[in-house]
Amino acid sequence: MTTDAPRLSALVEHWQWTLDDWLLRVAGQPGLACAAGWTLDRWLDWAALTGAAAAWHPFRLAQEARQAALLAAARAVAPPTAPTPCSVAPLAGRARLRRYAPAGASGGRRRRAPLLIVNSLINRHYIFDLHARRSLIACLTAAGQEVFALDWGAPEAAARKWGLADAVGVVGRAAEAVCRATGARATHALGYSMGGVLATTYAALEPARLASLILLGTPADFARDAPLRAWLTTPTFNPQRLAETFGNLPGWLVSAAFRGVKPATCATKPWLIGLDAAERDTHLATEVWLADAVALPGQFYADFVAAYYRNNALWEGKLQIGGRRAALSAISCPALNVIGLLDQIVHPASAAALAERLPAERYAECRARLGHLALAVGQGATVTVWPAVQAWLAQASG
Repeated sequence: MTTDAPRLSALVEHWQWTLDDWLLRVAGQPGLACAAGWTLDRWLDWAALTGAAAAWHPFRLAQEARQAALLAAARAVAPPTAPTPCSVAPLAGRARLRRYAPAGASGGRRRRAPLLIVNSLINRHYIFDLHARRSLIACLTAAGQEVFALDWGAPEAAARKWGLADAVGVVGRAAEAVCRATGARATHALGYSMGGVLATTYAALEPARLASLILLGTPADFARDAPLRAWLTTPTFNPQRLAETFGNLPGWLVSAAFRGVKPATCATKPWLIGLDAAERDTHLATEVWLADAVALPGQFYADFVAAYYRNNALWEGKLQIGGRRAALSAISCPALNVIGLLDQIVHPASAAALAERLPAERYAECRARLGHLALAVGQGATVTVWPAVQAWLAQASG
C-alpha cells in the first residue's frame, strides 16, 4: 500500500457520492418517480401473468441463484463475519435474541443497564459485528457493556401476513426478554435505519421500558425524506400489490431496490478494493452483509410504506399500533440522534427533525460527515459515532 492509497480511496468515494447525489435528485423528480412506479406496476402485471413470483419459476430461481453466487464469492475473499461469541435464544417466529457478555462481567463493577440493538428487517443482524477489526459490539463489550441484538432471521412463509404491529410487538418482546434476562428495569435501545423507526415507535408506546434511545440513520419527519418518499408516495406505485404478488419480498428484490438508490457506488465498488489495505476487509465483509439479504414480510412492507412514508403518521402523532396511539411526544427517555450528513438513504433533514419533537434537555445529537452504511461500519464511525455511543451509555449508566 502506498501513502497515497487513503487519499485515492477518499477521492473515489467522493466521486461516487457526488454522482449518486445527482442521479438521486434527477430520479426524485415527480415525473420520473411516477414513471418508475408505472414501470414497476407493469412488471408486476408480467409477474402475475407468467407466475414469475412463484418459487418454482425459472426467473425467480435464476435471481436466487445469482444472489447465492454473489454471497459465495464475497465470502470466499472476505474475513469471517459475526465473529463475537454470543448465546442465542428464540423470540418469535424466526426471530432470535443474541446476547453478548461484557468483559469482566464477573468482577465487582456496578452493572450497567443492558443495550438492545434493533436492526432492520431487510438485512442480517451482524452489521454491528462485521468482522474482528470492525465490530461495535466487540468495542462495547470490551468496555463492560452487555449487548443484545435482535436477529430477525429469514422469515417463514406465514410471515408474509405480518403487519407493522407484529414487528413492533417483536421489538417489545425483545426488550422484555432483555430485562428479564438481566434483572434490569429498563434497557437502552439502539436502532439503525428501519430498525430505528421501529425502536422509536416502541419508545413512543412503552417509554418506561427504555433507559435511553440511540438512533443511527433514522428518519423522523418522512415528509423531508427525499428521494425515497418521492418514489414511495407516487400514485402509480402500489406497495400492497407488491406484497400480494410476492408474499415475502425476496432478498434479491430488496437488494436490487437499494442498488437503484446508489447506482454509481454499486457499479464502481471494485475500484475501492485494494486501495487501502486497512479498509479492504471492511469493504469485503460489507459485500458479504449486503449479499446476505433476507426476505421482507410483504404486509409489513406495505404497512410501513403507508404508515410512515405516505401518512407520516408517527410524526403527526396519528400512528395506531394495536389500537394504541404512538406519538413522538410520548417519548420520555433521553435520546441520542446520530445523523449522517452524507446519508443518501435517510435524508439528514428528516433525521434532524426529531429535535423538534423532543425536549432539549432529553435530546442530544452527533453529526458526522458519513453516509448511511458508514455510520455503522465506516472508518469515520470508529472515531466519531462509536465514541459518542460509548460516552452516551457510560453517562446514562451514571
